Amino acid sequence: TRRPVRKRPEDRNAPLVTDLHISELVDSTAGMSNADMLNLQIDTFRRIMDENLRNHGRKLIFIHGKGEGVLRQALYKELNYRYKGHDVCDASFREYGYGATQVTIH
Repeated sequence: TRRPVRKRPEDRNAPLVTDLHISELVDSTAGMSNADMLNLQIDTFRRIMDENLRNHGRKLIFIHGKGEGVLRQALYKELNYRYKGHDVCDASFREYGYGATQVTIH
């Protein structure tokens, strides 16, 4: 009989890091407008947030880059309206550089 594959339990304290750079989400942006790309990035952010809303204390890191701040502003808008009540701060500069936001689920 085959045994189920056992995965090592992941470190519950390790943050879940999601890179929202468009190049990490799609192979090619051909045919995508800036709005299409931003919508995909926001949809990815919402999916990760929704999947983790019950994981109280879970730290999520969203890498959005510096750029012009459009994606960061969109994320903060989501966090202030749709996802109120979670702790939000800039993620560790040492680990992620500029352009990353940490959300701790409550």
